[in-house]
Amino acid sequence: MRKIALIAVVAFAAACGSSSSTPMGYIRVANLAPDVAGIDFCVATTGGTYSAPVMANAGSAAGLKYDIGAAVYPGLKQMSKYFGYGPGTYDIKIMSTAAGGSCANPLATLTGVTLADGGYKTIGFVGAQSTGGADAAPFAAVAFTDEVSVSSSAVAIRFTNDTLTPTGQADPMFFKGISWNVGLSRAGGSTALFTEIAYPRTARSGALVDANGYAIIPTATLPSGNLTLYVCPFPFTPETVVSPYSCGTFTVTGAQISGGIIASAYMIGGVGMTTPPYSQTALFCGDVVSGQVSSDGNYSTCVAGL
Repeated sequence: MRKIALIAVVAFAAACGSSSSTPMGYIRVANLAPDVAGIDFCVATTGGTYSAPVMANAGSAAGLKYDIGAAVYPGLKQMSKYFGYGPGTYDIKIMSTAAGGSCANPLATLTGVTLADGGYKTIGFVGAQSTGGADAAPFAAVAFTDEVSVSSSAVAIRFTNDTLTPTGQADPMFFKGISWNVGLSRAGGSTALFTEIAYPRTARSGALVDANGYAIIPTATLPSGNLTLYVCPFPFTPETVVSPYSCGTFTVTGAQISGGIIASAYMIGGVGMTTPPYSQTALFCGDVVSGQVSSDGNYSTCVAGL
């Protein structure tokens, strides 16, 4: 396996909840599928009529662009901002922004997404079109429930596994991604945060991990200086890595780690691949954030780490 390069310096915004007196929940969508350059999405209450494509209707006709590995990226238009909807149950269709694409012929459909007042959901569009067999990873939409708040004396960090396993570097076919372990650097070693993150999910809940897949880490237990996370192919950990396997690292400067931060890393691309747009990397996004990164304000704050 090639060395996994997942190095980034990321500034995340602190969480903010719903401030409206009208009951409202929030949905955003991320393009995590390297086979589709651009997507948009339509939303309907379950059994109801679908809206116009959300991004186009908001003035961003280019939609959500999978541009990891491009000369100028860095994932700035890969994830939408949160759009508000009343509490209820929703169906979501993902469409291509290419000519002929529409929500009448969706790439993927997700039904029964429950949205509570003050709740936040991220819908990840994952998979590839060149798959087949038992380990196929066809296009799909996956719902992640985002944490709304965390103590001012802790940080909430989540990793999702959206990687694909390629058959080769040139014109590859893709299958379900391998599982991952993630550990946190400590003096004299590391501590496991997430164990066996399977495709296309977050880590299972456990001692440090809550029901939404976040590791809730007291800031008092974090090492001083930069924070380093190790990302290893399961079953290997930073303590057990042997040649030819090796772990990638994700680094956040100490100045950017403060209580109340909520953030997710979406591991994407082809495992071990270095050829755009299939390069293995991660998209790091602040969750439940108010700051935007585009002049039209329709995108969440994300950066790509290589």
